[in-house]
Amino acid sequence: MATDISQPPISGNTPAPPPPVRLTYTLRYDDDALGVPKRIEFEAASPATALEIAQGEARGREALLLVEGLPLCRLAKAADADPPYWIIAPGSAAAR
Repeated sequence: MATDISQPPISGNTPAPPPPVRLTYTLRYDDDALGVPKRIEFEAASPATALEIAQGEARGREALLLVEGLPLCRLAKAADADPPYWIIAPGSAAAR
């Protein structure tokens, strides 16, 4: 009896999926009436992580969000509600 060797054997040892791509993001705050200038850099699989990091900032404080050094958008916490209300400007407004 012939054995088909063109297909790999079925086993429980399937390779693990590749890890998610992690990019470098930067939240850049300017000097304003609400706080001092600062820059927060972090690696994440999604820009949504920036909202978690920015959550501790004062209401109305605006930040420029960059991905790999390129402007992605501006974001500002508009309310201290739980969950907070965010204002996110499109990428074209990021060049201000």
